[in-house]
Amino acid sequence: MGRQFMARCNQCQTEFEVREGGGLDFYLLHCDTCGEEKVIRQEEVLEKIKKQDPAFSFNEKVEAIAGRCHDGHYRIKAKARCPNCQSDDYSAVTDANGEIRMTFYD
Repeated sequence: MGRQFMARCNQCQTEFEVREGGGLDFYLLHCDTCGEEKVIRQEEVLEKIKKQDPAFSFNEKVEAIAGRCHDGHYRIKAKARCPNCQSDDYSAVTDANGEIRMTFYD
C-alpha cells in the first residue's frame, strides 16, 4: 500500500507532494540522488525477473529492471526528495487543525 501527502523540506522550506510505496499492481521507486519517481508495473517485473541472476534479492532485481536515473539509481527504499534542494529531510505538512492530510492507495 502506498501513501501520498504534502511535505515541507526541513532544509529550504519548499512544499511538495510526496508519494511513497507502491500499489497492488505496481512498484514505486525514487532516484537515490534527485528523488525522481519511476513506476514499474508488476506485470513487467514478472516478465523480466526470471531472466535475472538468482543470486540477487527481489529488490535488486526490481531496481535492475528500473534502470538508472540520469543522476543516480532508482531504489525501492530511496525516499522522495525536495525538488528545490534535493534533500530527503522533510516533514508532512499539517492543516489548520494540526492534522496531516494523507491519501492511501493500492
